[in-house]
Amino acid sequence: MPRLHGIAAILRLIQELTDSRLRLYMLAATAMVIIGGVLSAITPLALKHLVDAVAASAQKSTSASTSVLAEGALYMAALCGTRLVADCRPLLVNTVDQRLIAALRRRFFGHLLHLPLATLLQRRSGEVLHSLDLASAGTQLIVGHVCNSVVPVLAELGVMVWVLGQLQQPALVALFAITAVAYLALFTLGAVRLNRHAETVTAASLSVHGQLADGLNSVETLRCFNAVAQAQRTMETVSSALLRRWHGYFLTTTRTSIAATAVFAASLAGCFAITSDGVARGTLSVGGFVLSSVYLLQMVRPLEALGAAARDLSRSLGFMQPLLDLLREPVDEQLPPPAHVKEARACTARAPSIRFERLTFGYDRSQPVIHALDLDIAAGTTTAIVGPSGSGKSSLIRLLLRLYSPQHGRILIDGRPIATQSIDELRSRIGLVPQDTTLLHASIATNIALGLPDATTAQIEQAARGAQLHDLIASMPDRYETLIGERGLKLSGGERQRLAIARALIRQPKILLLDEPTSMLDSSTEAEVLDTLREASPECTTILVAHRLASVAHADEIIVLDQGRIRERGRHRELLARDGMYCRLWRQQNHGAS
Repeated sequence: MPRLHGIAAILRLIQELTDSRLRLYMLAATAMVIIGGVLSAITPLALKHLVDAVAASAQKSTSASTSVLAEGALYMAALCGTRLVADCRPLLVNTVDQRLIAALRRRFFGHLLHLPLATLLQRRSGEVLHSLDLASAGTQLIVGHVCNSVVPVLAELGVMVWVLGQLQQPALVALFAITAVAYLALFTLGAVRLNRHAETVTAASLSVHGQLADGLNSVETLRCFNAVAQAQRTMETVSSALLRRWHGYFLTTTRTSIAATAVFAASLAGCFAITSDGVARGTLSVGGFVLSSVYLLQMVRPLEALGAAARDLSRSLGFMQPLLDLLREPVDEQLPPPAHVKEARACTARAPSIRFERLTFGYDRSQPVIHALDLDIAAGTTTAIVGPSGSGKSSLIRLLLRLYSPQHGRILIDGRPIATQSIDELRSRIGLVPQDTTLLHASIATNIALGLPDATTAQIEQAARGAQLHDLIASMPDRYETLIGERGLKLSGGERQRLAIARALIRQPKILLLDEPTSMLDSSTEAEVLDTLREASPECTTILVAHRLASVAHADEIIVLDQGRIRERGRHRELLARDGMYCRLWRQQNHGAS
């Protein structure tokens, strides 16, 4: 039953991926392979008639008769037609194959980008990407066997059965039927065993590619900590496991093939015995003898093709299962909103108020990092959130962006729950400067204008000036078209952070989220950037998460978080006067300067 469910899921996926043009290609490919199968089965029949005509002509001791020439022409036509179809078929089949894979790639990428972060964090990036490679290979196996094996083979076998029936040799028909059943039973049982091996191969292959991705993304760290040898040992372990899984797969394939050879040998011996007896008795012509022998030899190929199709279908089920599992995961938009919430009204263009209402959240539901938190942020104000590491500061920003959903409570913007707003609508109003800036392997301009394809050069430059980045860019040979390398590795940490600030400023956001926005900047640049951010603050509601308390002294209100709860709140001078947690943190950071 699980295999049937898997096959049904693959067929549904293929149906969803096909458009009208692809269906037309599939119909043309199917017609081509049916024609090829029929011609392939007719060719031995044409050979039979040619042999009989030659034998009759030889008995009459005459030169080649008209019938011999005609039968020879028919045989050549069938043979050449079969070859021509075989030459043309790959064009259609490969077109179907590549279009399906392209559609699968688009579907996978679109789904991946909308998956909740909690879902993605449970998987290694290398394994996720390799699941697409495996699914592409599985799709190729399915299309290849359907077009090159299953459909033409069924057409070919159908013609063979009809032709053999005309020979009036029931024993021969029975032998062919027994051979066909034995082959199919043998390969079907083998396919069941191979399916189990394919699943273990897939799991081991995902581990290998996950380890490869981890190593590639951590080359510098591995070298700095002398962990290269350790990484190589881990790779050797998972690679050896994959080799063992493949060995089991190929061993089962070999055993099935040896058993099939034994069935073929027995069938061939039976065929020779039956046809030789028929010729001796005069109930079978020489052409019939040739036809029967050729058909048995020719039947083995399509039967083995069907067996290979069954085997590789099981293999493709194992290959496609990781991707099917990912596609079943609900995307962010599919997360059901609370039942009592109505559809959100249109957002206003002004800076909004924000309210966190009895908010409880944990990445592990059993260990909340935020506990029943209540917090009101007035429209157009700057609110700083400080506290020890792990107190839940950055988690509040992730919840506001709807990267995660709270276990209890809700977040409201201008009195409306964000769960009722579309994610695109919500995030279009927000500018974010994260702790760790993720940059694309693209130009500086593309990175600044990320998500804003219509941004002008003037807007990009203005944002770069605001982030104190324009002078640096202007000194580069390609200026704003300079490629910054994968993950922005050609830039320093401070330069990457300033680019992230420019990326936030160009959006002209109504909500500005700053998660340690100046942690990698020197004091002079930090002061200039903070001035720029303060200039933007009156036009938006700002939440500033920081460890360096000097960067939050200007905030309208400072929230001190500890273990997911608000310990103190107030302005900078008020909190210093209370001599509480904020004051202690301030003294610790300024102790060296005092």
